[in-house]
Amino acid sequence: MSSILEALPVGQKVGIAFYCGLDTSIALPWIKQTSAIRYACTANLGQPDKPDDDKIPRKAMAYDAAKAHRVDCSPQPAPKASWLPQPTDRGQG
Repeated sequence: MSSILEALPVGQKVGIAFYCGLDTSIALPWIKQTSAIRYACTANLGQPDKPDDDKIPRKAMAYDAAKAHRVDCSPQPAPKASWLPQPTDRGQG
């Protein structure tokens, strides 16, 4: 069984990973033309260069998503590893 759809299901839910790029911004209205119900999902990976993650679901709705979700997947801060060389340890030991 193929995991890539050859045709979009009419009247059924279709999910898309959405991050406001040109491809996904065009895909939502295109999916709407097939009468599929569009769901957009964005994953917040905790990237410091992506401060506007909160606005992405609203943008997906503006591009005709039926629903849009933002999932927080940001990693928890790692504990400091005591065995790693510290900056003050350079050249010693």
